[in-house]
Amino acid sequence: MSYIVNVEEREYKIDLTKEAGGYVALIDGKKMNVEVAREDGDEIIIVVNNRPYVILLESDVRIRVNGDVYEVNVMDEQIQKLIKASPEKFQKKDLALKAVMPGLVIDIMVKEGDPVKTGDALLVLEAMKMQNELKAPQDGTVKRVIVEKGKTVNTGDTLLVIE
Repeated sequence: MSYIVNVEEREYKIDLTKEAGGYVALIDGKKMNVEVAREDGDEIIIVVNNRPYVILLESDVRIRVNGDVYEVNVMDEQIQKLIKASPEKFQKKDLALKAVMPGLVIDIMVKEGDPVKTGDALLVLEAMKMQNELKAPQDGTVKRVIVEKGKTVNTGDTLLVIE
């Protein structure tokens, strides 16, 4: 399988082949041996060329690798080609940003009608004594802000909607 992976501002082409005991990944043509050492819910431990990485899936677009946080988008290479050929057919109309864990809304940086670009700060959610800045996963316009500053939210609650 071939994937296009965007990490922050960089794009990588990854070809993944399953082999006995793991995978071989060609990342922009560079060969790496990958083994999934453990998978436990949102936490995955992989070993790449004998070096371990602890990966925590924080949301659909955000991961933590050995403590460092990255905005990531993974797409099948064939699907990306289809989207580039006919982008209007694949544009999402509305995107609901949901809480990935319970927390307290500390700050809201946008209001209904505000235009946002991918990576723009939308709101700050405090969970487990850590403040997490939630960013726009795509360009669009804030359609609805559902939460209020100072209110608590539960896992899966819709925070705001981008169109």
